[in-house]
Amino acid sequence: MSGAELIRAAGPVFWILFALSVYTLYLVLAGLFRRKATARTLDRLGDLAQFAPLLGLFGTSLGMIRAFLALGQGGNPELLAQGIAEALTNTGMGLFVAVVAYGGRVLLGAMEGGEEGGGGPWC
Repeated sequence: MSGAELIRAAGPVFWILFALSVYTLYLVLAGLFRRKATARTLDRLGDLAQFAPLLGLFGTSLGMIRAFLALGQGGNPELLAQGIAEALTNTGMGLFVAVVAYGGRVLLGAMEGGEEGGGGPWC
């Protein structure tokens, strides 16, 4: 399965997660270029870090439902693979958004010198 086929099989939740990933990257990069982040930006990144895995789990559930429906309809291997691909793609994308959002929140919080960043040797 090529990358284009995987994205086509990813389902509608993937595109929501993709939009959230673009927004997350925008928030992190805007904070880095301004060399400061507002409390509002840090809060949004924290919210995205919590929300994205839940949305990814929802996409995973939809993909697994598709896979089980394929099993119930005679076990077509192509439909089964599409369902599993949808599930795993959404899981990965949800985790990607969460990791970037949380990492950005920690980095920007450390640049501010506040407790949001949790400190660390690189701040």
